[in-house]
Amino acid sequence: MKNLFLFPIILIIALSLSGCGCRKAPAMDQLFENGAYHYRNKDLGFTIVLPAEFEYYQTQRKETEEFVDLEFFVPTADTDYLQEVPGYAKPIVIRIFSRDVWESVSSGDEALYQKLGDKGKRVYTIRFWQELPVDWQGKWSEEMRSKIIDGFEVK
Repeated sequence: MKNLFLFPIILIIALSLSGCGCRKAPAMDQLFENGAYHYRNKDLGFTIVLPAEFEYYQTQRKETEEFVDLEFFVPTADTDYLQEVPGYAKPIVIRIFSRDVWESVSSGDEALYQKLGDKGKRVYTIRFWQELPVDWQGKWSEEMRSKIIDGFEVK
């Protein structure tokens, strides 16, 4: 009878010490086990995996009637590069359209944006920088671009 009483207590203690096998969500400002940054935006409903080269990245959100932009900035020392934010270059813009707006602009000027996915009334798109700062010309690659696209997930 004593064993039946102790077993649930021991089980609870063992589970709490083992962390229940639960995995913590990666911190957005620290490299994860896979050597990348995992950015999560619950409000906009997506996650994106960013390469280790994006150390000290920053984000900025801009909203209009037609879309929401989430801009990613990375440090640059290239003073000749047009810097919207001093000391930073903008390699990525995630633009989220309503489905109605996307259908009306997807063949026009917004062709710079590549569709990544959709969910409900939202269409998720991405645009990469057109010109690279001098100090990013050796870091940036087509493989990095592809990994960013592959690491995008609508939640």
